[in-house]
Amino acid sequence: MKRYILKRILLSIVILFFVSMVIYGIMRSIPTSFVEHKAMERAQLPGAKSYTEWLRILNEQYGMGGNVVTGFFSWISKIATGNFGDSWKFTIPVTEKFSRVIWDSFWLAFTTLILRVVIAIPLGILSARKQYSTTDYAITIFALIGISLPTFFFATLMKLFFSVHLGWLDLFGKVGRNYLTLDSLGQALDVAKHYIMPVMTLTIVSVGDLMRYTRTNMLEVLNSDFIRTARAKGLPERTVINKHAFRNTLIPVVTIIGGTLPSLFGGAMITETLFQIPGIGYTSYLAILEGDIPFTMFYLMFIAVLTLMGTLIADILYAVVDPRVRIA
Repeated sequence: MKRYILKRILLSIVILFFVSMVIYGIMRSIPTSFVEHKAMERAQLPGAKSYTEWLRILNEQYGMGGNVVTGFFSWISKIATGNFGDSWKFTIPVTEKFSRVIWDSFWLAFTTLILRVVIAIPLGILSARKQYSTTDYAITIFALIGISLPTFFFATLMKLFFSVHLGWLDLFGKVGRNYLTLDSLGQALDVAKHYIMPVMTLTIVSVGDLMRYTRTNMLEVLNSDFIRTARAKGLPERTVINKHAFRNTLIPVVTIIGGTLPSLFGGAMITETLFQIPGIGYTSYLAILEGDIPFTMFYLMFIAVLTLMGTLIADILYAVVDPRVRIA
């Protein structure tokens, strides 16, 4: 197992190198240019230098004077020493800005993941046990609605209902206007209140696929020979489901749950932007709009690392869930 993990880590490093090359090339090719935007702003000031002169000065200042290849190797050489640079838009070190906004996204995603697992897996198992019943059809319709609803549409409906019509929740933001006047408990409750709609939005639109996946795999397991043997031995149905069928159902489900690791720290860009939650998703959206290459590169590479880690963890968990799975 140690040899397998080491091999996967080395392979991941190679993958990250080529991923970073592609991402850097895309960032240098997008129409939005932070340097050009700044040069245009400064050229319009009274008595300022020309746009061309400012463009030359800023390209040298931000290291954008060379071509894409030299720019990429210059960037990666700094990364190798742990220097991620300063964010062009936020004018502070990339890691400092990242540490300020990451935990808002983490708690949003973590709460959503817990609700997703708690809701999807039991309902998926119940749907499989009562196949073709009214319960099965109702759960299936609920899952398909969640899968089909676009995030921005469902979020807009929730804001219209809970904020505009009922007035229970604020339209957007992380805290209310009276946040600073509240005590510690009141501030915590105020933040939790503002997270209700974003969490509900992410949960509803993501619970359907896990629910359907659990149902499909549970049906396959329930039709297996060892389940029929367990029932023929006279074991209670609860023991058959919970002890024998459920553990085998978890094997493919682990793949989906392992793949959610990037979302825990990667942020939900659409949801955070719609509700203006100052998490990493919303922050990276603002950085991309401004052409902030240092922050965007750090964010996208962070997502790539988490994706590779999630895949590796899922592969390792296979052996934990199913003793038959072993690494040769």
